[in-house]
Formats: sequence, C-alpha cells, structure tokens
Amino acid sequence: MVASLVSLLVLGLLVIVHEAGHFIVARWAGVRVLRFSMGFGPRLLTWRRGHTEYAVSAIPLGGYVKMAGEQAPAGTAQAGDPWEYLSKPISTRAGIVFAGPFVNYLVGLLSFWVVFVIGYPELLSVVGKVVEEMPAQAAGLQPGDRIAAIDGQPVETWEEMTEIIYDSPERPLRFQIEREGGEAFGVTIAPKAKASADHFGRPKTIGQIGISASGASRLYRPGPVKAVGETIKLQNEVIGQTMVALWLMVTGRLSMRESVTGPIGIVFMVQDALHLGLSSALTFVAIISLSLAIFNLFPLPILDGGHLLFLALEKLRGKPVSVTIQERSAQVSFVALLALVLVICINDVNRFGLVEKVGQWMRR
Repeated sequence: MVASLVSLLVLGLLVIVHEAGHFIVARWAGVRVLRFSMGFGPRLLTWRRGHTEYAVSAIPLGGYVKMAGEQAPAGTAQAGDPWEYLSKPISTRAGIVFAGPFVNYLVGLLSFWVVFVIGYPELLSVVGKVVEEMPAQAAGLQPGDRIAAIDGQPVETWEEMTEIIYDSPERPLRFQIEREGGEAFGVTIAPKAKASADHFGRPKTIGQIGISASGASRLYRPGPVKAVGETIKLQNEVIGQTMVALWLMVTGRLSMRESVTGPIGIVFMVQDALHLGLSSALTFVAIISLSLAIFNLFPLPILDGGHLLFLALEKLRGKPVSVTIQERSAQVSFVALLALVLVICINDVNRFGLVEKVGQWMRR
C-alpha cells in the first residue's frame, strides 16, 4: 500500500513539475497566473498570494495552470490588458507553452545524472551456471570462470560480454578465461544461433553460448563531470528508441497493446523499481519524465504540441486560428485521448492481473 501511494505521488509530482514550468515562465513573462492547482477536481485547500490562487485538489494525478486572458473575449482577436496571455507576442506564448515539456526533459536529465553520480551496480562477466548441451559446456567453461576478453577485446561487465556474443551467431570467437586459483587460458566458442526479438518486437537472430551470470557485481560511478557525458548519451538513446517505437506503432509494425502502458501500469512499474533501490527508481522516473516531454509535444490540440501548432499557424497566417476551431479540435482530441487512455487502462488491468490482486487482498 505504501509503495502504491509513493508511486502515485511520483507520477503526480512529474505532472506538477510540468505545470510549474508553465507557471514560472508565465510569471517571468509578466502574465498573471490566476490559479495553480496541484491536482484536479474539487479544491480541498486554497490560499492566495498576489494575483494567484494556489490550490490542492481532490484528484492528485497532475495539476493545471490558469492564466489571465487565455481566451479572447467574444468579437475580439486578442485580449487587451498587458498582463494577459493573449497580449503577449507569439514567441513569448510559445515559450510559456514549451516550458512544461522542457522542464520534464530537464527532470529526466537530472535524474539520469544523479543515477550516474551515486552509482549503480553492474554485473561482472563471471559465469554462474553453465547450460548443458550448449557451446560453453562443450568448451569446458565452469561456474566461477571470469571471461576477460573476446577476440582480443577486453570485457569486464556482463553487458559488454553479451553484446559481443549476441552479435556473433555461429561465428567462432576466441575467449580469454580466468579461472579461480589463477589459471588463465584461451578457448574458441561459436555461439549458437537463436531466434529472438529486439526491444520493439522485431525478429532477429542472436548468438548464445549457454551461461548465466553469477551475480557478482561492481558499483559503476563515473563521477559528476563524466556523468554529464554519460547522461547525454543515455537520454539520446532513450529518446531515439521512443521515437522509433512510436513510428513502428503508427505504421502497425509494433503492437500498441504490448508496448504502451498507462497510469495503472506505471504505478506497478514504479513499485517494482522502488523495490530494486534508489538507482532503479530514479532511472524509471527519468524515463517517464522524458516520455511525458515527448508525449506533450504531440501536435494534438489538447496537448502543448497542439498549442504550439496553433501558434505556428498564427505566425504564418498573421492572425490567430479562430476560437471556434481551437475549441472544437480540442474537444475532439480530448475525447479521442480519453478513449485511448481508457483502452490502455483496461489493457493494464488485464496485463498486471489487477482484478485477481484486488480479489486476493479482499480475501485476506
């Protein structure tokens, strides 16, 4: 129960941070913020400071910012008071809109950086089990053997080792082995080809020699300066894989049912990450925050990307898109998005066996 509450809090805070981005840039640009709500629905607690009402609302998943003059009065193209949103130049309004996703992006970067600074465990290339009737057994590998190099390339971690093996099905590789007791020798092993799939479910063939990790690990901690480069590299990989996955889903080559999760699934995943330790939890927070940044930039009228699209059209046309068109398109996208979230949540209930878990809890 505690882990579930923490998971909900983490998800809610990521959305609140997003809204805080809009809030800070709006205030910096001289736009009056009428309300900053932490949560949705009925307001449970409110207080006022200056022109802004701050509120804690009943539904804790998210929040919103209400700015002065977000919609033009009937019969006018733009609000008149200098502190209103629509009175600001297009570039300023775009900055306010973009600030939300950008803050999520920064939170993702910071979380990854903290993971590298505090360190995380890496499995070492030490054999734990040797599978029968596989190439490793035929070559004489034993539990406790450390694989020091493959084809002259030094390896220290299990990830470095498996990457080479996976990429070499049926290709003979020269392994340098260090055995307990100080014995060192070389042996040639040709990984056995096995049909598999990549992160996106696309078929591929990998090599396997039939060993599992011993569990021996080391703490990888590159230091604050080097961590910056590692962070940028990792976030580029995450964003790149996310964009590829989205393209594969749009083109129908990746099942949305198997690859997309919603708030329910995220809660369960955060719980699992919390049990694995701070580094795992922060890594998951970083991935979710980057995903929120990307998702909110989709050109749907109800999202920040849709607002940016309308601002781009206003810049090109020399006048705003009509309020009627914006409102109708927002309504349509809201209904579509709500239907999508509902489908995803139902899928999460089935995927994570939520009905069975609730039943077990009630029988206790």
